[in-house]
Amino acid sequence: MRKKVVELLVILLLVGGTVAVWSRANWRDPSAAKPASAAFSSHISPQHAQILYEQACSILNNPAVNDVTGVPSMLEKCAEAGHAEASLLLLDVYEGKRKGINADIRKASDWALRIATHSADRKLAAEARFRYARYEERRATRQSLKNAFNNMRLAAKMGCSQARVELARYLMFGIGTSRNPQAAILVLKWLAKHSPQTPNLFFYAGYMYTKGMGIYGGPDYKTALFLYRKGLSWRDPRAINNLAMIYERGLGVAPDTTKALHYYRLAAELGCREASTNMQRIAYHMKKSAGSTWQQRVARASLRVLHVLPIAPILRGYLEPPLLRAAAARS
Repeated sequence: MRKKVVELLVILLLVGGTVAVWSRANWRDPSAAKPASAAFSSHISPQHAQILYEQACSILNNPAVNDVTGVPSMLEKCAEAGHAEASLLLLDVYEGKRKGINADIRKASDWALRIATHSADRKLAAEARFRYARYEERRATRQSLKNAFNNMRLAAKMGCSQARVELARYLMFGIGTSRNPQAAILVLKWLAKHSPQTPNLFFYAGYMYTKGMGIYGGPDYKTALFLYRKGLSWRDPRAINNLAMIYERGLGVAPDTTKALHYYRLAAELGCREASTNMQRIAYHMKKSAGSTWQQRVARASLRVLHVLPIAPILRGYLEPPLLRAAAARS
Protein backbone atom coordinates (compact mmCIF):
# COMPACT_ATOMS: atom_id res chain seq x y z
CA MET A 1 0.00 0.00 0.00
CA ARG A 2 2.79 2.42 0.95
CA LYS A 3 4.58 1.65 -2.34
CA LYS A 4 1.49 2.58 -4.38
CA VAL A 5 1.09 5.87 -2.52
CA VAL A 6 4.72 6.77 -3.25
CA GLU A 7 4.29 5.97 -6.95
CA LEU A 8 1.15 8.14 -7.09
CA LEU A 9 2.97 11.09 -5.49
CA VAL A 10 5.84 10.78 -7.98
CA ILE A 11 3.40 10.85 -10.90
CA LEU A 12 1.64 13.92 -9.51
CA LEU A 13 4.97 15.74 -9.07
CA LEU A 14 6.02 14.99 -12.65
CA VAL A 15 2.71 16.18 -14.10
CA GLY A 16 2.71 19.32 -11.97
CA GLY A 17 6.29 20.19 -12.97
CA THR A 18 5.48 19.84 -16.67
CA VAL A 19 2.47 22.15 -16.37
CA ALA A 20 4.54 24.73 -14.43
CA VAL A 21 7.34 24.75 -17.00
CA TRP A 22 4.88 25.11 -19.88
CA SER A 23 3.04 27.96 -18.16
CA ARG A 24 6.29 29.79 -17.36
CA ALA A 25 7.47 29.44 -20.95
CA ASN A 26 4.21 30.95 -22.20
CA TRP A 27 4.52 33.79 -19.72
CA ARG A 28 8.02 34.64 -20.90
CA ASP A 29 7.29 34.40 -24.66
CA PRO A 30 5.21 37.37 -25.82
CA SER A 31 4.27 35.62 -29.07
CA ALA A 32 2.75 32.77 -27.06
CA ALA A 33 0.95 35.12 -24.70
CA LYS A 34 -1.04 36.79 -27.51
CA PRO A 35 -1.67 36.25 -31.23
CA ALA A 36 0.66 37.96 -33.71
CA SER A 37 -2.27 39.85 -35.22
CA ALA A 38 -3.40 41.37 -31.93
CA ALA A 39 -4.01 45.12 -31.83
CA PHE A 40 -2.09 47.66 -29.78
CA SER A 41 -2.20 47.21 -26.03
CA SER A 42 -4.07 50.32 -24.94
CA HIS A 43 -4.86 51.59 -21.45
CA ILE A 44 -7.59 53.97 -22.63
CA SER A 45 -11.08 53.33 -23.93
CA PRO A 46 -12.29 54.34 -27.42
CA GLN A 47 -14.32 57.14 -25.81
CA HIS A 48 -11.25 58.49 -24.01
CA ALA A 49 -9.28 58.24 -27.27
CA GLN A 50 -11.91 60.33 -29.06
CA ILE A 51 -11.72 63.00 -26.34
CA LEU A 52 -7.89 63.08 -26.55
CA TYR A 53 -8.06 63.33 -30.35
CA GLU A 54 -10.46 66.28 -30.19
CA GLN A 55 -8.21 68.02 -27.65
CA ALA A 56 -5.16 67.49 -29.87
CA CYS A 57 -7.02 68.93 -32.88
CA SER A 58 -8.12 71.91 -30.80
CA ILE A 59 -4.52 72.63 -29.76
CA LEU A 60 -3.19 72.31 -33.32
CA ASN A 61 -5.95 74.43 -34.88
CA ASN A 62 -5.92 77.22 -32.29
CA PRO A 63 -3.58 80.01 -33.49
CA ALA A 64 -3.37 81.38 -29.94
CA VAL A 65 -1.74 78.19 -28.62
CA ASN A 66 2.02 78.03 -29.20
CA ASP A 67 3.01 75.09 -27.00
CA VAL A 68 2.11 71.90 -28.88
CA THR A 69 4.79 69.63 -27.45
CA GLY A 70 2.23 67.40 -25.72
CA VAL A 71 0.27 66.65 -28.89
CA PRO A 72 2.37 63.71 -30.15
CA SER A 73 2.03 61.75 -26.91
CA MET A 74 -1.74 62.37 -26.90
CA LEU A 75 -2.04 61.10 -30.45
CA GLU A 76 0.17 58.09 -29.72
CA LYS A 77 -2.26 56.99 -27.00
CA CYS A 78 -5.14 57.40 -29.45
CA ALA A 79 -3.28 55.39 -32.10
CA GLU A 80 -2.67 52.58 -29.61
CA ALA A 81 -6.43 52.54 -28.95
CA GLY A 82 -7.03 52.03 -32.69
CA HIS A 83 -8.36 55.54 -33.45
CA ALA A 84 -8.04 55.87 -37.25
CA GLU A 85 -8.14 59.67 -37.60
CA ALA A 86 -5.69 60.14 -34.75
CA SER A 87 -3.31 57.60 -36.28
CA LEU A 88 -3.16 59.49 -39.58
CA LEU A 89 -2.85 62.82 -37.80
CA LEU A 90 0.04 61.40 -35.78
CA LEU A 91 1.87 60.56 -39.01
CA ASP A 92 1.16 64.08 -40.33
CA VAL A 93 2.60 65.54 -37.14
CA TYR A 94 5.79 63.51 -37.36
CA GLU A 95 6.08 64.44 -41.05
CA GLY A 96 6.26 68.08 -39.96
CA LYS A 97 2.93 69.07 -41.53
CA ARG A 98 1.57 70.71 -38.38
CA LYS A 99 2.63 73.86 -36.58
CA GLY A 100 5.31 73.91 -33.93
CA ILE A 101 6.53 70.34 -34.42
CA ASN A 102 9.64 69.56 -36.44
CA ALA A 103 9.63 66.63 -38.83
CA ASP A 104 10.88 63.32 -37.44
CA ILE A 105 10.73 60.81 -40.27
CA ARG A 106 12.25 58.05 -38.14
CA LYS A 107 9.34 58.23 -35.68
CA ALA A 108 6.86 58.59 -38.53
CA SER A 109 8.30 55.44 -40.11
CA ASP A 110 8.20 53.50 -36.83
CA TRP A 111 4.59 54.42 -36.15
CA ALA A 112 3.49 53.81 -39.74
CA LEU A 113 4.88 50.28 -39.55
CA ARG A 114 3.26 49.66 -36.16
CA ILE A 115 -0.13 50.87 -37.39
CA ALA A 116 0.16 48.89 -40.62
CA THR A 117 1.07 45.73 -38.70
CA HIS A 118 -1.38 45.88 -35.81
CA SER A 119 -4.42 47.88 -36.96
CA ALA A 120 -7.63 45.92 -37.37
CA ASP A 121 -8.91 48.61 -39.78
CA ARG A 122 -7.85 47.39 -43.25
CA LYS A 123 -8.17 50.83 -44.87
CA LEU A 124 -6.06 52.45 -42.14
CA ALA A 125 -3.48 49.66 -42.34
CA ALA A 126 -3.21 50.10 -46.12
CA GLU A 127 -2.73 53.87 -45.80
CA ALA A 128 -0.10 53.40 -43.07
CA ARG A 129 1.79 50.85 -45.17
CA PHE A 130 1.67 53.23 -48.14
CA ARG A 131 3.22 55.96 -46.02
CA TYR A 132 5.82 53.59 -44.63
CA ALA A 133 6.85 52.73 -48.19
CA ARG A 134 7.27 56.44 -48.96
CA TYR A 135 9.44 56.90 -45.86
CA GLU A 136 11.60 53.95 -46.91
CA GLU A 137 11.97 55.46 -50.37
CA ARG A 138 13.32 58.67 -48.85
CA ARG A 139 16.17 56.75 -47.25
CA ALA A 140 17.32 55.92 -50.80
CA THR A 141 19.51 52.89 -50.01
CA ARG A 142 19.32 49.76 -52.14
CA GLN A 143 17.71 47.75 -49.34
CA SER A 144 15.28 50.52 -48.34
CA LEU A 145 14.13 50.91 -51.96
CA LYS A 146 13.44 47.17 -52.18
CA ASN A 147 11.56 47.41 -48.89
CA ALA A 148 9.64 50.40 -50.24
CA PHE A 149 8.60 48.49 -53.38
CA ASN A 150 7.46 45.43 -51.40
CA ASN A 151 5.40 47.53 -48.97
CA MET A 152 3.94 49.65 -51.77
CA ARG A 153 2.87 46.48 -53.58
CA LEU A 154 1.28 45.16 -50.37
CA ALA A 155 -0.55 48.46 -49.79
CA ALA A 156 -1.85 48.29 -53.37
CA LYS A 157 -3.13 44.74 -52.80
CA MET A 158 -4.89 45.98 -49.67
CA GLY A 159 -6.86 48.45 -51.79
CA CYS A 160 -4.95 51.75 -51.49
CA SER A 161 -5.44 53.51 -54.85
CA GLN A 162 -2.62 55.97 -54.25
CA ALA A 163 -0.31 53.02 -53.61
CA ARG A 164 -1.27 51.59 -57.00
CA VAL A 165 -0.27 54.83 -58.71
CA GLU A 166 3.07 54.93 -56.92
CA LEU A 167 3.59 51.23 -57.66
CA ALA A 168 3.25 52.12 -61.35
CA ARG A 169 5.93 54.78 -60.87
CA TYR A 170 8.22 52.24 -59.23
CA LEU A 171 7.74 49.90 -62.18
CA MET A 172 8.12 52.76 -64.65
CA PHE A 173 11.53 53.86 -63.37
CA GLY A 174 12.74 50.61 -61.77
CA ILE A 175 12.65 51.81 -58.13
CA GLY A 176 13.40 48.87 -55.85
CA THR A 177 12.65 46.43 -58.66
CA SER A 178 13.46 45.80 -62.30
CA ARG A 179 12.18 48.39 -64.76
CA ASN A 180 8.89 47.30 -66.36
CA PRO A 181 6.98 50.17 -68.06
CA GLN A 182 4.53 47.77 -69.73
CA ALA A 183 3.39 46.53 -66.31
CA ALA A 184 3.16 50.15 -65.14
CA ILE A 185 0.79 50.98 -67.99
CA LEU A 186 -1.43 48.01 -67.10
CA VAL A 187 -1.66 49.23 -63.49
CA LEU A 188 -2.57 52.76 -64.65
CA LYS A 189 -5.18 51.48 -67.12
CA TRP A 190 -6.84 49.43 -64.36
CA LEU A 191 -6.94 52.49 -62.13
CA ALA A 192 -8.33 54.71 -64.89
CA LYS A 193 -11.25 52.30 -65.16
CA HIS A 194 -11.90 51.66 -61.46
CA SER A 195 -10.59 54.72 -59.59
CA PRO A 196 -10.07 57.65 -62.01
CA GLN A 197 -10.10 60.24 -59.22
CA THR A 198 -6.75 59.01 -57.84
CA PRO A 199 -4.17 61.86 -57.72
CA ASN A 200 -1.28 61.70 -60.23
CA LEU A 201 -2.96 58.88 -62.20
CA PHE A 202 -3.33 60.81 -65.48
CA PHE A 203 -0.10 62.70 -64.85
CA TYR A 204 1.94 59.47 -64.87
CA ALA A 205 -0.08 57.96 -67.73
CA GLY A 206 0.31 61.08 -69.87
CA TYR A 207 3.99 61.31 -69.01
CA MET A 208 4.57 57.74 -70.24
CA TYR A 209 2.89 58.49 -73.58
CA THR A 210 4.77 61.80 -73.90
CA LYS A 211 8.11 60.05 -73.42
CA GLY A 212 7.14 56.85 -75.26
CA MET A 213 7.83 54.67 -72.22
CA GLY A 214 6.48 51.16 -72.84
CA ILE A 215 4.68 52.49 -75.94
CA TYR A 216 5.15 50.78 -79.28
CA GLY A 217 6.33 53.31 -81.87
CA GLY A 218 7.66 55.94 -79.47
CA PRO A 219 6.00 59.11 -78.09
CA ASP A 220 2.27 59.51 -78.68
CA TYR A 221 1.40 63.17 -78.08
CA LYS A 222 -2.26 62.85 -79.07
CA THR A 223 -2.90 60.18 -76.44
CA ALA A 224 -0.86 62.16 -73.92
CA LEU A 225 -3.03 65.23 -74.63
CA PHE A 226 -6.17 63.12 -74.14
CA LEU A 227 -4.87 61.79 -70.81
CA TYR A 228 -3.83 65.23 -69.55
CA ARG A 229 -7.30 66.53 -70.41
CA LYS A 230 -8.72 63.65 -68.38
CA GLY A 231 -6.54 64.88 -65.53
CA LEU A 232 -8.01 68.35 -66.08
CA SER A 233 -11.54 66.97 -65.63
CA TRP A 234 -10.44 65.42 -62.31
CA ARG A 235 -8.52 68.59 -61.34
CA ASP A 236 -5.18 66.83 -61.04
CA PRO A 237 -2.65 69.72 -60.72
CA ARG A 238 0.39 67.89 -62.11
CA ALA A 239 -1.55 66.62 -65.12
CA ILE A 240 -2.83 70.16 -65.77
CA ASN A 241 0.73 71.49 -65.53
CA ASN A 242 1.81 69.03 -68.23
CA LEU A 243 -1.23 69.94 -70.32
CA ALA A 244 0.01 73.53 -70.26
CA MET A 245 3.47 72.30 -71.26
CA ILE A 246 1.94 70.51 -74.28
CA TYR A 247 0.39 73.78 -75.47
CA GLU A 248 3.50 75.83 -74.69
CA ARG A 249 5.80 73.56 -76.72
CA GLY A 250 3.28 72.67 -79.39
CA LEU A 251 3.55 68.88 -78.96
CA GLY A 252 0.86 67.40 -81.20
CA VAL A 253 -1.04 70.72 -81.22
CA ALA A 254 -0.44 74.24 -82.46
CA PRO A 255 1.58 76.27 -79.90
CA ASP A 256 -0.73 78.45 -77.82
CA THR A 257 0.92 80.56 -75.13
CA THR A 258 -2.39 81.96 -73.90
CA LYS A 259 -3.81 78.48 -73.23
CA ALA A 260 -0.54 77.41 -71.66
CA LEU A 261 -0.61 80.36 -69.27
CA HIS A 262 -4.25 79.64 -68.39
CA TYR A 263 -3.53 76.02 -67.51
CA TYR A 264 -0.35 76.88 -65.63
CA ARG A 265 -2.36 79.34 -63.54
CA LEU A 266 -5.05 76.73 -62.82
CA ALA A 267 -2.46 74.12 -61.82
CA ALA A 268 -0.75 76.66 -59.55
CA GLU A 269 -4.06 77.46 -57.86
CA LEU A 270 -4.50 73.73 -57.19
CA GLY A 271 -1.12 73.58 -55.44
CA CYS A 272 1.45 72.65 -58.12
CA ARG A 273 4.65 74.60 -57.35
CA GLU A 274 6.21 73.78 -60.71
CA ALA A 275 3.20 75.32 -62.45
CA SER A 276 3.62 78.50 -60.41
CA THR A 277 7.23 78.80 -61.63
CA ASN A 278 6.21 78.12 -65.23
CA MET A 279 3.41 80.68 -65.05
CA GLN A 280 5.78 83.39 -63.81
CA ARG A 281 8.29 82.52 -66.55
CA ILE A 282 5.72 82.79 -69.36
CA ALA A 283 4.18 85.96 -67.91
CA TYR A 284 7.63 87.57 -67.77
CA HIS A 285 8.43 86.77 -71.41
CA MET A 286 5.01 87.92 -72.58
CA LYS A 287 5.37 91.20 -70.69
CA LYS A 288 8.89 91.72 -72.04
CA SER A 289 7.83 91.32 -75.65
CA ALA A 290 4.34 92.86 -75.38
CA GLY A 291 5.30 96.36 -76.51
CA SER A 292 7.92 95.35 -79.05
CA THR A 293 7.42 95.51 -82.80
CA TRP A 294 9.17 93.09 -85.11
CA GLN A 295 11.53 95.92 -86.13
CA GLN A 296 12.54 96.45 -82.52
CA ARG A 297 13.17 92.74 -81.97
CA VAL A 298 15.29 92.58 -85.15
CA ALA A 299 17.27 95.67 -84.09
CA ARG A 300 17.95 94.24 -80.61
CA ALA A 301 19.04 90.91 -82.05
CA SER A 302 21.33 92.75 -84.50
CA LEU A 303 22.90 94.71 -81.66
CA ARG A 304 23.67 91.48 -79.78
CA VAL A 305 25.34 90.07 -82.89
CA LEU A 306 27.20 93.33 -83.50
CA HIS A 307 28.70 93.26 -79.99
CA VAL A 308 29.92 89.70 -80.45
CA LEU A 309 31.47 89.94 -83.93
CA PRO A 310 35.07 91.23 -84.31
CA ILE A 311 34.13 94.38 -86.29
CA ALA A 312 36.39 97.41 -86.77
CA PRO A 313 35.54 100.34 -84.47
CA ILE A 314 34.85 102.65 -87.44
CA LEU A 315 32.33 100.26 -88.94
CA ARG A 316 30.79 99.56 -85.50
CA GLY A 317 30.36 103.33 -84.97
CA TYR A 318 28.63 103.56 -88.32
CA LEU A 319 26.20 100.65 -87.75
CA GLU A 320 25.40 100.98 -84.06
CA PRO A 321 23.53 104.37 -83.87
CA PRO A 322 20.70 103.49 -86.31
CA LEU A 323 20.22 100.10 -84.62
CA LEU A 324 20.01 101.78 -81.22
CA ARG A 325 17.39 104.23 -82.55
CA ALA A 326 15.36 101.37 -84.06
CA ALA A 327 15.53 99.32 -80.85
CA ALA A 328 14.36 102.25 -78.72
CA ALA A 329 11.76 103.57 -81.19
CA ARG A 330 8.12 103.70 -80.01
CA SER A 331 5.32 102.68 -82.34
